[in-house]
Amino acid sequence: MRIPAIAAVVSLALLAAGGAHAAERAVDRTFTVSPGGTLIVDADSASVQVTSADTNRVSVRMIARGSEDQLAAAKLDASQSGNDVSITMRQRGVESWFSRSWTDGEIRVTVPKHFGIRVKTGGGDVEVTNTTGATSVKTSGGDIVVKSVNGNVDAQTSGGGILAEAIRGDVDADTSGGDIRLLKIDGKIRGNTSGGDVHCSLVGANRGIIATTSGGSIQVTLPRATTANFEATTSGGEFTSELPVLTTAMREGHARGTINGGGEPIDARTSGGDISLRAAN
Repeated sequence: MRIPAIAAVVSLALLAAGGAHAAERAVDRTFTVSPGGTLIVDADSASVQVTSADTNRVSVRMIARGSEDQLAAAKLDASQSGNDVSITMRQRGVESWFSRSWTDGEIRVTVPKHFGIRVKTGGGDVEVTNTTGATSVKTSGGDIVVKSVNGNVDAQTSGGGILAEAIRGDVDADTSGGDIRLLKIDGKIRGNTSGGDVHCSLVGANRGIIATTSGGSIQVTLPRATTANFEATTSGGEFTSELPVLTTAMREGHARGTINGGGEPIDARTSGGDISLRAAN
């Protein structure tokens, strides 16, 4: 007779715990700035989306979801210093046995077109589009997408893929757990992953390309007039090229030579896939 009573108590406790996670807290802020400032985002765990508009304002919307205890203890703040805007979404700590971390968090920001971006989040996807200025993105547990940016891009994630597309500037991308696609890049390119493929495509002059992976294939697409010194190393695949190359060294798993007389280096290394040089249409 006591077993159903115990089950009922446990069920009620679980329902209460589930209901405790249904709370939501939202914060909206708007700041008047001049172009050339920097957006700084610091979050424990949140997806972040940044885009630009023809405006002199930074518009911020933060949404945190979790238990009432979590939200009451959370720090959701946005502040201005000169033309820089800082956003913080931090959990101060919750002692509840049922609830110890964020359920969900979102940060959405609109900035002027000429604005630098610095984002750091402990867990969530990050997307930055259509901005002018240096962009730095770091997340410990999500995908990164950066599109149509004029400025250097630094993208790092420990648990997702990286896409950088239509970038006028140098791109440095590093992930421990996904594919890297650096497409239509007008600048120096570096892509490194421990667990996926790397695909790079260049527009404009070659300023140097490094593509490395421990567990996938590498594809580098180049304009036909590209000049380069190239070196390709693979432990588990083949090297092929659609561009005319002058090979100065060739042995199993390794090739070295020049393209159109030589130029800035292109270095491709993988332990588990093919390496191919493709000609852009």
